[in-house]
Amino acid sequence: MVPALVAQLAAPPVRADSGPRGARVRIELTRGPGAERCPDEQFLRAAIARRMGFDPFDAEASLTMATSIEQAQGELIASAYLRDRRGVVLWADSYRTRGDCRALVSTVALSIAVQLDDTGEFSPPQVAPAPQGEPATPAEAPCSPERPCTGPPAPPPSEAPPARPPGKAPPARELSRVRVPPPSSAGQAAAERFRWTVGAGATMALGLTPGVAVGPTLAVAGRWPAWSLALEARGLSSLSTNVADVRVATSALTANAALCLHRHVLVACGVGELGILRAVPELENVAGSLLNVHAGLGARVGVIWPFSDSLSGYGTTEAVQRLVDSSMRRREGIAESARPVWSAPAIGVAFGIGLQLNL
Repeated sequence: MVPALVAQLAAPPVRADSGPRGARVRIELTRGPGAERCPDEQFLRAAIARRMGFDPFDAEASLTMATSIEQAQGELIASAYLRDRRGVVLWADSYRTRGDCRALVSTVALSIAVQLDDTGEFSPPQVAPAPQGEPATPAEAPCSPERPCTGPPAPPPSEAPPARPPGKAPPARELSRVRVPPPSSAGQAAAERFRWTVGAGATMALGLTPGVAVGPTLAVAGRWPAWSLALEARGLSSLSTNVADVRVATSALTANAALCLHRHVLVACGVGELGILRAVPELENVAGSLLNVHAGLGARVGVIWPFSDSLSGYGTTEAVQRLVDSSMRRREGIAESARPVWSAPAIGVAFGIGLQLNL
């Protein structure tokens, strides 16, 4: 986008005192999902008018400049199309950036202003009236000292091809005039782009087992531009092996479902968790083995940073409220003690990092 902006800046702007001399158009701007905070249509109109030195917009114009901005895979994409009344696309251009949307819209405005700058650049071709008859050619005066002969007469102006400034591109109407359907809005295009993603990472959890638990995480998700639905599996082992002076090996296996909302690189999710806590004591006559089920609901926030079109990295933080708790009790003789030696806290937290692959 930077080279295109530099090249367009080299074009001399139209001075306000030269008067309106560009094409008149109607302007439309659509901001799709992920581009809601981009500048609006008034900003685009003002930027174009400031560049051209006058307001080129007319609600009754035969030409329509349709622009759209949308967010896809961490990038903001802006497109512009110029159409006539029949829907024929006369000119199109697009830009993309991972940076400021205001600068992106300013660049699109500059590109549109340059295209509209030339008088009649996109005006429909004039149809010549049908000839009514061959006009009589006036008699040419004979050569004389007062009127010397200078060679064959020049062709009429109508037969001479119009001159074009050096280096100027041909008008858009000289390009292929293939009728195409009007471009869909950014929201309609974004809604159609569904994809599957798979992920793998590592998780550290507090409150799920005695002490800190760590382990791998695998996930599969269906992703739309604005939201996603993911299923995850975690296998965690506690780093603490001593509970109330009893050596115990503790592990947990959990299944999570997450419904997430995406905005640029940020993500916010609602999470449901269902898991099994397994504790095996070193001496069975001191503490009983247990297999407890736990469940909870919570929230997650994170960042998904794209490295390329197919690979992204993520980092998340979540908190889960326990609805079904797990605990460990000491064995006293045949029966277990009524007092647990460890109980899961009401809220557990987890931190995760990993990679995602777009399929």
